Amino acid sequence: MMSKMSKREYLIQLKRKYWKAKRKVKIQLLNDFCDFTRYNRKYAIELLNNPIPAKWKRYKIREKIYGQDVIEPLLILWRATNEICGERFHPFIPTLLPKMITLSEIKVNPEVQEKLLTISLGTVKRIIRRTKRISRIKIGGTTKPGSILKKQIAIRYGRWTDTDPGWCETDTVAHCGDNTGGEFIYSLDVIDICSGWSEQAAIWGKGEMATKEQMDIIRNRLPFKLLGLDPDNGSEFINWQMFRYCQKNGITLTRSRPYHKNDNAHVEQKNYTAIRQLVGYL
Repeated sequence: MMSKMSKREYLIQLKRKYWKAKRKVKIQLLNDFCDFTRYNRKYAIELLNNPIPAKWKRYKIREKIYGQDVIEPLLILWRATNEICGERFHPFIPTLLPKMITLSEIKVNPEVQEKLLTISLGTVKRIIRRTKRISRIKIGGTTKPGSILKKQIAIRYGRWTDTDPGWCETDTVAHCGDNTGGEFIYSLDVIDICSGWSEQAAIWGKGEMATKEQMDIIRNRLPFKLLGLDPDNGSEFINWQMFRYCQKNGITLTRSRPYHKNDNAHVEQKNYTAIRQLVGYL
């Protein structure tokens, strides 16, 4: 990244060549100037064609209005709303702030309180974007595709049209930290599309039998009849154990498209709010 002084020195040296050069050379010089300085092409042409100013404009660094004394209480308010997006969070600040102060959850002086009440949506979104919790644990996907039964199990994608409770999406969540080696616990997650009812169970490994047994426990816990299951293409679901279990209990078994997480958007969202947020990654 070139400094402003370097850009000005480069401009002064380039002008001499640019004015004397032919058309093709001018185009090349202009392209190089834009690449090095990251200036917009129109602005670069204006700089090269106009005389060098007798006095360069001095840019004054804008003072920060919202310092750490404002950011910290803002993030406390944001976390109290379960870290919702900036568009939804911003209208609640005037309502939530006085209540949090009354309950001694936040201690702010009148000046900071005034700033929090007048802060713009754009500033709120920028602060949230910088500090939004992103897991530092990066692991590869633990879904191993089941190689059998894919022809027997239909693919389901698009919007759900079923209005009765009992049609569910399901998935497994790995608790392995940053190392997928060896055996560890998985969380089995099931969510009903109509009611939003969700159930979770712990599995050691994610073998076919263990997954089927915990799914049966969840089925008996549900306050309605389990009508359908829609997992991803993981081998813990796409196998003969689960296939026969669903046939025996009158459950329609479908699967999502490979590498299309949005096909199971409901359960993917619950994987975070009902499991990761409470249990974590380890």
